[in-house]
Amino acid sequence: MDELEFRRRLLAQPHDKDKTLLEYAQQSPERMGLANELKSFDKELRQAMNVQVPENLADKIILKQSMSDDLAANDGPTSHSAKRPWYLALVASVAMVFTVALYQLNSPTLTIGEHALAHVYHEIDSLESQERLDIATVNARLAELGGQLNALPGEVTYARFCRFKGQKSLHLVFESDFGPMTVFIVPTNNEYLGDSYFSDQRFAGRVSHFPQGDAILVAAAKAPIDEYQSRINQSLHWL
Repeated sequence: MDELEFRRRLLAQPHDKDKTLLEYAQQSPERMGLANELKSFDKELRQAMNVQVPENLADKIILKQSMSDDLAANDGPTSHSAKRPWYLALVASVAMVFTVALYQLNSPTLTIGEHALAHVYHEIDSLESQERLDIATVNARLAELGGQLNALPGEVTYARFCRFKGQKSLHLVFESDFGPMTVFIVPTNNEYLGDSYFSDQRFAGRVSHFPQGDAILVAAAKAPIDEYQSRINQSLHWL
């Protein structure tokens, strides 16, 4: 078995208990991390899809569509989104999450910025964390990656190890005047170049490269990311 076959089989069936597959996964912490992430995501997806089907759903769909067609004929065009049943919106949302997560895990062309955004969306609950972590606690975890922070621009509310493109990294969230901000500290030896700035409609981010790794900030789209990234860069040191 090679790496490509391992990933393909794991993506197709995260809970596959084939002996060869399990033995191959156990040979590498990165493979075990990927296996655990896919199992967790599969569980979340199944829970999201476990929606009770309304009674007489088929009849109600036909009736609603018939009424919508009658209204359109009598009153002119109506908004498609206004007519869309709630369960279709749910299915669309789940499909979008699945597509983004699958692309994140499986695409070899995903840039570091695109991966950072996908990671934030995948762990969006981290932005709601109410933990209060002092800098000593943060540095105890960061030391495992060979780094140290003098401080962060706000109170840390989340600090967890994660897999960033398969690399063990530290996922931090701290409070700011512009809402919670996410920092990924990734010991990559400058493996991921470019993508200094990235954004979508909700978030914006910046990547700073160091000889030993990267510091990636993701914040609200209108936040002054240069100011905050500069403060992070001045605080971050590699041991």
